[in-house]
Amino acid sequence: MKYSITDLAEILGCTTSAIHYYEKENLIKVEKGKNGHRYYNVVDVFRLLSYAKYRSMEIPMKTIITQFGGNENNYKLIEERETRYQLEAIKKAKYYMNLANAIEDHLVSIRRIEQLLNKYELAQSPEVTLMCDDECGWLSKKRSSQKIIHKWVKAMPVVQLGVIDERMGMSNFGYLVRTEKLEELELPAGLYTKKLESTSCLHTIVVADEDFTLKPQKVFKKAFDYANSKGLEIGETAWGKILLVEVEKEAKLHPYIELWISIKI
Repeated sequence: MKYSITDLAEILGCTTSAIHYYEKENLIKVEKGKNGHRYYNVVDVFRLLSYAKYRSMEIPMKTIITQFGGNENNYKLIEERETRYQLEAIKKAKYYMNLANAIEDHLVSIRRIEQLLNKYELAQSPEVTLMCDDECGWLSKKRSSQKIIHKWVKAMPVVQLGVIDERMGMSNFGYLVRTEKLEELELPAGLYTKKLESTSCLHTIVVADEDFTLKPQKVFKKAFDYANSKGLEIGETAWGKILLVEVEKEAKLHPYIELWISIKI
């Protein structure tokens, strides 16, 4: 039985150019009919399906070419290689499971927007650690600081963008993470970091004005005013987690921010 190049491309889900590449690397030998068209036999099909199997394991094509090039006639080499890629797959699976959990944690807050937007409740805050630089908070011009910040940024979305009450003696902006995740993520210190214990808080979600990045302290005002109107004594800590950003025409940004305002009980 002979098969055309389009037959092979269809079952493999690749382009005809990819099959030409296999020919160029001498992984399959093309047979041409009298009409000049390429034809492939069952041996070619078997070899190409074998290549596809190893590519599905995310083994690089160059490695597969070496494996089928005639210089690795030893099943132990193949076993060792597959073991390495199995470990890589396990590592990736763990990464994506952690990513899914981080997104779910983020969604928990987003799903409460309707319930908490411009409304207030007394609740226990999560235990978090804040980190910022003494310039912008999110960024620094110092190369040494940038390297530290990069590792925090790389750990998003477990790490979140935050806004910080100026009374806490920190920059207006920073990064925050649940303290329990610090060791797991191996996040470096070296800049200004502060651990915030779980405490009784006034909890709300607000939409910041478009000048949020220029006047971040405005996001706390309504919550402070509400606490004062209810005779609540504001504690030493107030911080917010940026949940999402809606964008109007003309690129006007409106961040939704979950606020935690500590209350003295």
